[in-house]
Amino acid sequence: MTDFQEQAAVAQRANLDFFFGLAGKMLEGGEKLVRLNLDMAKTTFADWYQRMQDGLTKKEGQEVTGLQNALALPSAEKVLTYERQVAEIASTMQTQLAEVVDTQYQQANRQVHWFIENVARNAPVSSEAAIAFLKQVITLANTAHDSMHKAAKHTVDFAQSSVSATMETASEVVESADQTAEKTAKPAKQ
Repeated sequence: MTDFQEQAAVAQRANLDFFFGLAGKMLEGGEKLVRLNLDMAKTTFADWYQRMQDGLTKKEGQEVTGLQNALALPSAEKVLTYERQVAEIASTMQTQLAEVVDTQYQQANRQVHWFIENVARNAPVSSEAAIAFLKQVITLANTAHDSMHKAAKHTVDFAQSSVSATMETASEVVESADQTAEKTAKPAKQ
């Protein structure tokens, strides 16, 4: 009886560690997102302030146009950088959460193996078939877990490569648009 109580206490501590580990990783990711958003807001306001100052100091007749341009959103490149950073934070969070869940699964798996071995040692002689069935069920569960883990990893890898490809394409479009804007702005100034 004492052995079972000790195992129950160990399982409770493991569950507590799991939930607090999971909560800690989620809070870390949330903290990174909040910090990124605050940094982006500070940078955006500083850019707007500088653009407004530059627009107000112009002596030409384009002051209204200059002010409108000063209030324009930050360049698409900055938006893409922000989106890339959010994707990196989300990917890191997903990886860390998967590690915490996998660690918990491994601990639970060890406890189940210990339980089956303990039952097998103390079971009557005619229960070998039931013990073999339990071991087979555990083997099947482990195989299913491994398959799901691999599928999840492939999905995350595919999503990351898709985000990278999208960001790269968007960067090329932004660069092309910036070059076109520069070419059209040069003749207008002359």
